[in-house]
Amino acid sequence: MMVAMSVRPALVALASSALAVVVGTEVLHAWASRRHFPRGDDERGDDAGRPGDEVVLVLGSPATARGDLHPVQRWRTDIAVRSLRGRDGRFVFSGGAPDGRPGEAEVMAAYAHEVLGVPRERIALETRSRSTWENVAFSVPLLEGAGTLRIASAPTHAARARRYLARQRPDLALLLAPADDYRVGERLRWKAASLAYGAARRAVRRWRRRTPGAGPGVAQGRP
Repeated sequence: MMVAMSVRPALVALASSALAVVVGTEVLHAWASRRHFPRGDDERGDDAGRPGDEVVLVLGSPATARGDLHPVQRWRTDIAVRSLRGRDGRFVFSGGAPDGRPGEAEVMAAYAHEVLGVPRERIALETRSRSTWENVAFSVPLLEGAGTLRIASAPTHAARARRYLARQRPDLALLLAPADDYRVGERLRWKAASLAYGAARRAVRRWRRRTPGAGPGVAQGRP
């Protein structure tokens, strides 16, 4: 009886901590999904009626060790396809081939075409990038002519890419519109992983700034 009474508070504390993590993860991703748009945070606006193509930039993520579609790749591609509002829009899949594995862009584009039914003529590939910064920089030539531009990834990752685009090409950043990247309870595991990566990334950046000779920062890293 005494053992049960002593265990109960620990279980309650554990459950409370888990709930706090879940709620915190959802809140942070919901907030990120509204950041770095041309009208300012929390003012995403209505992109209806803009001239030019609707383009969705899909940020890459590594395939599995066997070269198969990774769940994170599936999630990002699903976000991209459900985000496209017009019938004539196009997709730019961005991501190179790290560690000899199949190219990120190719794997995700194959899933979009073969499983989700996206026509090949509406798909463009950027296959050199190895980081989020490069995803944006190397995809810029494929984004020219867009009237509406969306970035598909986990909400926190997409927000960082929008910030990078504003630094690299402010004119294209003015075309940014929301992707359908945040849904309550969706892919909670990967949402939490994205936040953990971001926290680790910021910690490494701080350490490198404070440590002489530590080498370049990781501002261009990929979650």
